[in-house]
Parts: sequence; C-alpha cells; structure tokens
Amino acid sequence: MSRKKAGELSVFLFCSISLFAQETKSIQLKNEKPSYSLKNYYINKLMDDRADTSNIGSARSSFLSSKDQPLNLENGVCRALTKFIRGNLEQDSAASPIDLHISQFMVENKGNTGLKTEHELTIGLAYYDGKRKLFENSGGGTTMTTGDPSKLIEELIRGSLTTLLHQFDEWWFNNKIYYEEAKTKPTIRVEVSLEQEQDDSTLISYSQKRPLALEDFRGRPDQSSSAAAVTYSIVILKYSSARMGNNEIIVDVNVSVEFRKMKSWCRAENRNEETLAHEQLHFDISAITACELVDTIRKFKFTPDYFPLELERIQGKKQRELDEMQDRYDSETKHAIGPAVQERWNRIIKEKLQSTTCFHS
Repeated sequence: MSRKKAGELSVFLFCSISLFAQETKSIQLKNEKPSYSLKNYYINKLMDDRADTSNIGSARSSFLSSKDQPLNLENGVCRALTKFIRGNLEQDSAASPIDLHISQFMVENKGNTGLKTEHELTIGLAYYDGKRKLFENSGGGTTMTTGDPSKLIEELIRGSLTTLLHQFDEWWFNNKIYYEEAKTKPTIRVEVSLEQEQDDSTLISYSQKRPLALEDFRGRPDQSSSAAAVTYSIVILKYSSARMGNNEIIVDVNVSVEFRKMKSWCRAENRNEETLAHEQLHFDISAITACELVDTIRKFKFTPDYFPLELERIQGKKQRELDEMQDRYDSETKHAIGPAVQERWNRIIKEKLQSTTCFHS
C-alpha cells in the first residue's frame, strides 16, 4: 500500500476569514509529526461549522492579570489546522476520503487555583462521507500555570487533535464495511394501480357504473346456511419487480376488486331488490378496503430487501379489517332484515365511497 504525506493531498478549505483586534493573542501550532499515521481515511475537506469563528475563547496571561485576553490560532482555526495537517500528518491517499467538520473549538478560563490559572480546552469534530454524517467525537483537557498559558494550550491542542483523528481512524476501520454496503444497496420505487377491467365473463370488476344485478348470482345456494344470499367479493394484490441498471428496484403492484359470479348465490324466494341492495353493500365494502390498501401502499416506505414481506403484511392487515367489517355489517343489519340499521349502513358506505379517490362515476 502506497502512502503519501498530507501535503501531497488536495485538502479543500472552507474557512471564513475573521478580522480580530490587535490585542488578540495568536497561537501558532508547532510543526511536529504525530507518532502514527492515518491508515483508513484521509481528510478530503476541512470546514469550520462554528457560529463564531473570530476566536477560540480567552486566557489570562497569569494569575496576577486582571482580565482575559482573546485567543485564536494563527490565521484562524480552519487555516491553522489545515496547515498543521498538511505539514505533519501522514495520510493514505488510497484510503476513504472523509470531510472533517469542526463543531467546537473553545478555550475557557476556569479561574485561579492557588497561584495557578486553569484553562480548559474543548474540541469537537464531526466526520462526513459527503452529506452523510458518520461519527462525532470530542476531547480536550486542562492546563494550569502561573505564567502565560499559550504554550501549554498549544501542546494540548495538538495532542487532542491527533488523538481525535486517531480515534476515528480506528472506528472507521471497524465500521467501514457496514457503511460501504449501505451505499451499494439498491433503491426501491413502488408503483401501485387499481385494475378495473376483467376479461373473464364469470368475474365483475368493481365499478360504480356497473352495480350488481340478481342474474349475477349464479352459484348454487348453500343449504346448510341460513343466509338469503352470499356475495363472494375479494380484494386481490399482485406484484412484479424488476431491477434496473441504475441499481433501482421497480415494483409494480396491482390491486383489483372482484365479484365471483359462480361462487355468489341468492335463494329463489329472496331474489328481490331489498336483498340485492344489501349484497351490493358487501361489494362496496370490498371496494372501500381496496382503496385503503392502495393508499397505504403508496404512503409506505418499502425496503429493497423486505418489500415482499412488507406487502404481505399490509395486505394481511387490510384483509382482517375487511373480514371484520363484513361480519359487523351482517351482524348489525341481521342479514338485511333490520331496515333501520340497514339504512344507517347505506349512509355510512355511501359517504365512504364518496371520500375515496379510486372509484368515481
């Protein structure tokens, strides 16, 4: 594996230039190479995300000093760190390019402890793969001195910075494979439609333009049943998928509502408009559920690995809701022999049909 020094890499600068007063104390980072090199990534870009980049805080020159003096790195944090990284940190240009964001860089005067003045350094860094945030760490430490603390602060900055960069190097070594696999996973696009035409003459696709007729009930009555009629209507979901060249999976989902003529029946003595109206609502209930199924699929966020299972679960839930509603309808209307309740259900189903986006005359 070939290695290149940071100076041979292209490190892009996104540094704002801040003008600060002459009394601001400038800290110059010492050119001193760390004892290790970055093996698993190199710094592609360095950006300072702090709201205030004019300084890094303040320090008191000694415990005898009456006020704090503003501090900053020479030419600002972004430029100073870029210069230090280029000149001292060995990186592998064949490794992963990572964008480094400075989220925090602060020196705070913590006051006096005896004859010594204490200052605390905090550095926060975030590591990005393009727009994707991978990791964030922070570090720092404290210094205590009776004199000018800038030398100790400078040493603390270099030590903290290199430690943080090394921490991410180890973290990336252990976690890179998971992020790389995520980048190669395909995306998924699910297109759902409602089928409203059938070639089979024994089937009727739901349409408000084509209500049921008594002659549609062609099945043989079940002599063990006490029902006057039975409507066999079902909601069917079919899908096909294809993987495209752009690493996208396209799933075509088709939902249909079918009335099966040969499985639907009506006794001869009950072949009247009242029975037909009751059975029509069973078909309407199936249509309403189909619309809800289509709407749920359109809103659901499917995953490339599990979309068949996800479709199955959505369909299963809607089927249970459909069965419960059909049973409740028959139970409350007493199979079309409760006129007042039947009229209430007529209004409920009519309102639901009007609110759907699937079936309109």
